[in-house]
Amino acid sequence: MKFLTALKFIGFMTILALIYTRMQVQIIDLAYQGKDKEKQLKKLIDQNGYVTYNILTLKSANHLGVKMLSENSNMRFADAHDVTQESVYNVKNASQQAALTRKTNAFLNMMSLNTRTRGR
Repeated sequence: MKFLTALKFIGFMTILALIYTRMQVQIIDLAYQGKDKEKQLKKLIDQNGYVTYNILTLKSANHLGVKMLSENSNMRFADAHDVTQESVYNVKNASQQAALTRKTNAFLNMMSLNTRTRGR
């Protein structure tokens, strides 16, 4: 009977050791997966930086100037015929507009949310 009990104990301890070993292997595997994801994240951050740099370079004044002044460019500077002129205001309309602006500003000043404290 003692042999059977010892055999059960050895079998139980072997199963526990196998379970513990399996858990440790999973922990190491998860650590490697985390490192791989960290490498991918760094790579994506670097690519994002390169793309941002390229976008800013394309939007730069130097690049736009070179592109505009090149021989085969469809872009051109604005000429005098591209600019429209406004007709002269009617003096009456201008004075009415100014009065309306002053009334609006006076109303907005009364409704101001800023509170002023005395003594400062």
